Amino acid sequence: MRKIIFIIMFLFIFIVQAQAKIRITTSLFILSDIVKQIGGDRVEVSYMIPPSANPHIFSPTPKSVFEFQNADLFIGVGYGFEFWFDRLAYLRKGKENLFLSDFYKHPIQPKNVDGKIVANPHIWLDLDFIKNIAIDNLTNRLCLMDKKDCRYFRKNKKKFIEKLSKINAQINISKDTCIVDLKPAFEYLLRSMGLKSCCVVLKKGNRIPTVGDLKRVFLNCKCKKGLILYIDSIQFARFLHERLHYKLVRLNPLGDPTNKKLNSYEKLVEWNIKQLKDALHD
Repeated sequence: MRKIIFIIMFLFIFIVQAQAKIRITTSLFILSDIVKQIGGDRVEVSYMIPPSANPHIFSPTPKSVFEFQNADLFIGVGYGFEFWFDRLAYLRKGKENLFLSDFYKHPIQPKNVDGKIVANPHIWLDLDFIKNIAIDNLTNRLCLMDKKDCRYFRKNKKKFIEKLSKINAQINISKDTCIVDLKPAFEYLLRSMGLKSCCVVLKKGNRIPTVGDLKRVFLNCKCKKGLILYIDSIQFARFLHERLHYKLVRLNPLGDPTNKKLNSYEKLVEWNIKQLKDALHD
């Protein structure tokens, strides 16, 4: 009888271990989608910053702190984006953390702050980086944490890369067309499309524009036609539109799990690219 009980207990433990998933918490929803597409049903993923929140002033909730503390792996953007991380780092003692900035080679406007590189952090919108570098590194990390499912992760990685490779990010834009980026969120997206803005109006996403900001726009953006990229500052975007007569283009940097057009990484990138193409061809 004792032998039977022992066998049952052994089988129970074996089954529980076999079904155990890697618990992963990310800072952003869109990062959790990337991880989920690689990890599939072998990972349990959550994210800390709600898509409706301003990540530049976000304060972690008790629920998100609990998930952050108990995750086997935390994945963030880096370059100072998770400004609250250092306050909570003690909760991750002995556990793994990974930042996309760990393997991004050419950040925009980098500077050294207290021995750490701080830069424009919106690198997840660099399609080439995600497709050619980030996905591979994330897959390798999952393989290290769960060797038995490595083949499964690599199979998912291949499918994911194939989906991203089908995205047409090529835009034909004339040299006399200017792009004004109201906030720095879309500089990496433009870079992966071979484009560059004539001016980033607000270098930090959580402040209001000044006279100096306006001066830079008028000095650097002298095209007869152009685009004004904005997220939510519609009044200021309209103010620039009235003076420059550039088209307004609303983009989304974060994705939205409740919106069918924005609820995955590839959909988010495709939607933003389509917004740009439609505005240029109107």
